[in-house]
Amino acid sequence: MGPDYIFVLALVCFLSVIQSIFGLGILVFGTPTLLLAGYDFISAIGYLVPASFVISLLQVINNRSSQKKISWHLYAICLPAIGIGLWIVQGTDMGSWLHYLIGVTLIIAATLRLKGSPPMALSSFLQTYSPAYHFVMGMVHGLTNLGGALLTILASNVHKDKEDVRRTVAHYYLAFVIIQILLLVILFEQGEELLNNLPIALAAGAIFLLVGNRLFLKTSNPFYHHGLTALTFAYGIAVLVAI
Repeated sequence: MGPDYIFVLALVCFLSVIQSIFGLGILVFGTPTLLLAGYDFISAIGYLVPASFVISLLQVINNRSSQKKISWHLYAICLPAIGIGLWIVQGTDMGSWLHYLIGVTLIIAATLRLKGSPPMALSSFLQTYSPAYHFVMGMVHGLTNLGGALLTILASNVHKDKEDVRRTVAHYYLAFVIIQILLLVILFEQGEELLNNLPIALAAGAIFLLVGNRLFLKTSNPFYHHGLTALTFAYGIAVLVAI
């Protein structure tokens, strides 16, 4: 186990606590961290998606009694858009503009979350243009691994209770990473690398069961929403400053 693997393992373990509480964290914060550390995009998501899959799966199972429906736009529009985004990434030099897109996406997401109640205009927009929003979210996730930044806006607009927000985010993320894993194997022949990263995924699952979910249960709704906004904004600024 080399120093690079230990670094990624430590990063994922830390971010697993955040994802256990907020429903996201490993991809949306781990991707820019690994890119800034010098990892290429495909290697970065190869390290992160197995761990995100395990925690999202555990969160969905943990909230399986919920009757809240998930939009069909996730399956019919968003997932194909992720595939298009990853296909575009294949063999393409993304360059520094990828970092700018990541940082700006995070800051916009945090800014739109600053108010406790979403503006009526935003609610109306998300309802009227849900198909287009899901397509853009999928493309952003395929290209940058940061569709979660837009997902938090959607989930927070639809739900107010932290349980419902985290369940919605986890359900979307589970679908996101399943399609990403399939495409990493088919398009990028990363099957062996994904298997090598299973210990990292198992560590993430253990952290969720032993620490993260317990912290989530003790977290109040206001702390949950303010904490998610602060994390998103801070990381957006950090990515832009580090370019």
